[in-house]
Amino acid sequence: MYFTLFESSAEEKAFLKNLEREQTAFERLIHHVRTMPLPVNTMTGMTQELQQTMIQSQAAGAGGGTYANGTLPLSVDTRTGRGAMSVKQNKIRRDIAVDVREFRSALPSVLHQGGMRLAPVTLTVGDYVLSPVHCIERKSISDLFGSFTSGRLFTQVEQMAKHYKCPCLLIEFDPSKSFCLQSVNELGSDIRTDSVCSKICLLTMHFPVLRLLWSREQHETLKLFKILKQNHEEVNVEKAVEIGSNESIDNMLGGPDCDSDEINETARDLLLRLPGINVNNARKVMSVCDTLADLADLSRDDLRELLGPISGQKLFTFLHQRISS
Repeated sequence: MYFTLFESSAEEKAFLKNLEREQTAFERLIHHVRTMPLPVNTMTGMTQELQQTMIQSQAAGAGGGTYANGTLPLSVDTRTGRGAMSVKQNKIRRDIAVDVREFRSALPSVLHQGGMRLAPVTLTVGDYVLSPVHCIERKSISDLFGSFTSGRLFTQVEQMAKHYKCPCLLIEFDPSKSFCLQSVNELGSDIRTDSVCSKICLLTMHFPVLRLLWSREQHETLKLFKILKQNHEEVNVEKAVEIGSNESIDNMLGGPDCDSDEINETARDLLLRLPGINVNNARKVMSVCDTLADLADLSRDDLRELLGPISGQKLFTFLHQRISS
């Protein structure tokens, strides 16, 4: 095999650097194998006394023993994976509640490959719920900029801080790009509206309980999730689904003076499923119409004035279109 490279070029420097890295890796591996001590249970010159002591220690379930009349320690369990390590492995927290919309990304598959048990549900608050106190909102770099522009991130963090003790914003970078939000030349000491770092500072000032998680790629995120789950209970999936699901519609439609007992929930749910109706204009409809029959009796001009020209026309067409046999 022959390589054709320009002399003193960047391509030559990169090739020589990779070649040096591979050679160094092999040399370190050879040195490590040469100096690595052998496990006790693979030693060929083991005395009969040592073998009997090992058998007795394993039968008794002891974490270690001695041989040579108690003068030398026997620490076999630390090399065969028994003892405290097995106890820790049995206590690993694995359950994670994941919003179904997150399965469009690669992170859920990485979590599954890493041994996590995923519960795909529809979450109103957060994207991942790790424990009763940890709620994660994951943002890629493009999503982060878009959420700041639309103001959606402020509402999402507000909901997490309301229901969880430790809300977290996970900023996940692209491994093929640089690990930074903006270039060093764009950083400054003043707060600017066009700076993403300034927006993050303002967000943390409004929500001091918010924790920021930085991840280079999905496997680093897996390590972060495992660390966060170590000393906490498993997530209650049913409770995570209920959080925020009921109050979101009630707060948007009910208003501050509305009694929940006076709302016909069946009629309200049906109203929200009509074409042209959403949570933004449903309250206006409920203030004008007491029943669905009153809504159906409105004229085309009334619906356009109430909902707007497009939404009003869409709802009028749906209510007055004939059903073909």
